[in-house]
Amino acid sequence: MKKLFDKNGKEIKETSRVQVPEPNDTDIHHHEFVGGVVDILDNGNVVVEDSESDFFEIEAERLEVVG
Repeated sequence: MKKLFDKNGKEIKETSRVQVPEPNDTDIHHHEFVGGVVDILDNGNVVVEDSESDFFEIEAERLEVVG
């Protein structure tokens, strides 16, 4: 599995909680949120689950590991 790092250089793991930023023009989420990482993809993106059990694929360098 490829190692990915957040915007502060912290490694993102499948057990990480991350802060997802406000959406940009290409995002499908509607607001920033804290969610759990459920998958780390080889393309440099991370799949994050929100509190409503929705899943979003987001670039690792836009995320911030919390907790």
